[in-house]
Order: sequence, then structure tokens, then C-alpha cells
Amino acid sequence: MDCIKIKNLEIFANHGVFKEEKSLGQKFLLSLSVYYSQSKAAKTDDLNYSINYGELCFEIIERYKKEKFDLIETSCLDIIKFIFEKYKIVEQVDLEVKKPWAPVHTGVDMISIKMSRKRRNFYIGIGTNIGDKEENIKEAIDLMKENGIDIVKESGLLKNKAWGKTDQDDFINKIVIGSSYEDPDDLLRILNKIEDEMGRKRIEKWGPRIIDLDILFVDYEKIYTERLIVPHPYIQEREFILEQLVEIAPHFVHPVLNKSVRVLYDELREKELK
Repeated sequence: MDCIKIKNLEIFANHGVFKEEKSLGQKFLLSLSVYYSQSKAAKTDDLNYSINYGELCFEIIERYKKEKFDLIETSCLDIIKFIFEKYKIVEQVDLEVKKPWAPVHTGVDMISIKMSRKRRNFYIGIGTNIGDKEENIKEAIDLMKENGIDIVKESGLLKNKAWGKTDQDDFINKIVIGSSYEDPDDLLRILNKIEDEMGRKRIEKWGPRIIDLDILFVDYEKIYTERLIVPHPYIQEREFILEQLVEIAPHFVHPVLNKSVRVLYDELREKELK
């Protein structure tokens, strides 16, 4: 992948746990690789389709000097987020922050941390069966945008019977494809926070809910953690999910089942008709 590399950008800033680091400051060296397609810029010879690396250097210096963080990890993530939010063409950022004057009280040449983030497409299912359902979905999407999730594509609204626990009001569902540089676990926390802000109460499994936000796919990745399983384990069993996926991404291939969502939808429909 194409990238710009900046090596050992020297910045005098005030990050550190100790009060002397905050008051006196010290030297930091930042090295980064910023990945994005440079094809259009190369073909047109037009800077508007690229990133002005000189301008980027000054922006990073200004940003890095602006705050006073205890941890260089926090300072590193702050720069990465700034780059993604300022330059929407960026697909990945690798950043190393070196701290040559780190107060470790022993012989050491350099302390540094490295961090990498990449932009992913998250397929997010939205459901609601309490109150003004259409307004609930609109509010959830607005809150996603406020939390830095760029909405790339949206399905239409789909009314369907409750799944799992059927003695409750019908749901309205929608699927969006959201682009974000957040790691999947961090994006899940953002979605859970949105659910909490909207007043979701987790009382009964598959019970009524004002909003439900599920990560269905994360590009073609397979994730299995204590908090998150991707692809979502029930996709192939839920007709309303497959119907909406067919609407916005019919040729997307399920990374575990190795079948497109259109094929999975057709197979489920055929099974139900038997």
C-alpha cells in the first residue's frame, strides 16, 4: 500500500507522569507511516489528491504540544485519531513515539512505543421495538456519526416479528456500513455507550429494547473474544438480517461460511419453504 513516511520528527513537549516532565518538558521523536492510495495524485500531478507532508509535520507538532498527557501511549493515540479525522483518504497509520530522555534511572538509549490503527468497514445491525421506532434508529445513527463513525451505506427500514422471544411488539430493523479507525473492541464499547445513552435496559435476553446495536461483520475478519464474536453467530439464521444485507452488499462473502449473503439468503428462504 502507498504511504508517506516521516522519520524522527523532533518535538519538545510536556508529556509524562512526573511533575517535572509536565513543567520542564522534554524531547520526543515521532516516526510515522501514513497509508493511502497515491494513484490519483501520481496520475494528475495534483496535490489536492494527496497529503502535504510539510503541512502534516507542522500540524503534528502543534497538536503534540497542545496537551499534557501522563502516558506517551495516550499522546500517540491522540495523533493517530487526529490524522484519521483530518484526512479521510487515510487507510492506516503506524506511529512510533520515542522518548530519549525518559527518567528510568538506568543506562538506556531510548524508550519508545509503537501503535497502529487501520480503517475498517463495520456492518452494524440496528433494531428497536419500543417507542418511536423510526426516531430511535435515526437517533442511533446520529450518535454513531457524533462518535466518529462515518456512515458509508444504509439499508431501508424493515419491519419484522421478534426473533428468539416472540411475545413482544414487532421490531423495525436497519443495517448500516460504518467506516471507523477504532479497533473492534473499542467500537463495540462506543455502540454499547450509545445504547446506554438512549436508555437501553438489559433485563431480559432477547426482550423488548429501545435500541439494539450489533456488529455483524468487520470487513472479512474473524474475531473471537470474551466480548465480541465476528461474524455475528446468528446471521445465517435470521432472514431479516440477510434480506437487508442483500440490499446493500449482496456479494459480500461470509468469511467463515465462504458464501455470499445472497446465497445464504436464498438457502434460508428455500429451507423455510420446505
